[in-house]
Amino acid sequence: MKAMIFDGVGRPLRLEDVPIPEPGPDDVLVKVGAAGICGSDIHIAIEGTTVPSHVPIILGHEAAGTVALYGDAVKDWRVGDRAAVLPDVVCGNCVNCWNGRSELCLKRQLIGIHRDGALAEYVLAPARNLVRLPDGVSFEAGAIATDAVATPYHALVRVGQLHAGETVLVTGLGALGLHAVTLARVLGASWITAATHHARAGQRARARGADAVWESPRADQSQMFYDLAVDFSGEPSLIETAIRVLRPGGRLVLVGISEKTFSTVSITVSSLVRRGVALIGAYGAHPGDLSEVLALADSGRINLENSVTHRFALPDAYVAIQHLADKWGDPIRIAILPSLAESIPSALCRPLLA
Repeated sequence: MKAMIFDGVGRPLRLEDVPIPEPGPDDVLVKVGAAGICGSDIHIAIEGTTVPSHVPIILGHEAAGTVALYGDAVKDWRVGDRAAVLPDVVCGNCVNCWNGRSELCLKRQLIGIHRDGALAEYVLAPARNLVRLPDGVSFEAGAIATDAVATPYHALVRVGQLHAGETVLVTGLGALGLHAVTLARVLGASWITAATHHARAGQRARARGADAVWESPRADQSQMFYDLAVDFSGEPSLIETAIRVLRPGGRLVLVGISEKTFSTVSITVSSLVRRGVALIGAYGAHPGDLSEVLALADSGRINLENSVTHRFALPDAYVAIQHLADKWGDPIRIAILPSLAESIPSALCRPLLA
């Protein structure tokens, strides 16, 4: 099969012919219909801030496609079934897996970071990682749903415990933040404010349902108004703003990781204690989250098709990563389509449904 191989930071991925993986008893081989490009791919291939377990390795942790082959112990999948593939490979036996927190598995591995990923014609995954992809949801939408949509859904619903009628602040408006705005509106938030340093992102947030946009969050934005804040930026200034504007008893969920995340965030502990503010980290998603997201997309309650703004052929995967890193063409999410003969770096193409 054709695959894009990563073997070092700053080096273009190279196209190679490699053997098609063979499923173990509990595995499923998926023919990739689409693979999403994510910030993690930038961290690995360009920045070097995320280090894969080994090189060479096939990157790509957002995938959707059709079942091509499966192991002897797999009972629920058949050749040709449409599926989205969660990237978190879990053990199923640790305390977190037992308690329904498989996204925090103590032995967690990630497809595209610890195992070969989806920037290839086929990807191998445990059967438990597959979630059925409705016929009305494209491969591109299914692929980005595995992370760029399931992750904010998990942060809002499972971790943030969002209830209808609550007020929400979303900080950081990349793909995850924009999808958080979309989801918060659908889930019944009474007021949504989106905070960003980028005017174009603010415009997109308004189009997705934000009631207000802070394009330059400031220290004087201190009204304690919000029940829930979710940060997707990892930027200390935005995190500090979020803490200030939470009401007593409010919750701040931290999702974003960036180079700035390792800077100091100024927090007055007594203020958190006296206001009863909760700070919680959220990571990834589990199959139930993805299944619920895909149901929302299939029902038409959320539109994921317009989130894929650029589509690239497999040999151009490194160019696609550069596009996302440098924001060339103002992308939201980028999809790699192994079946595509020529890249289409624009939003003016139809989603691939079959």
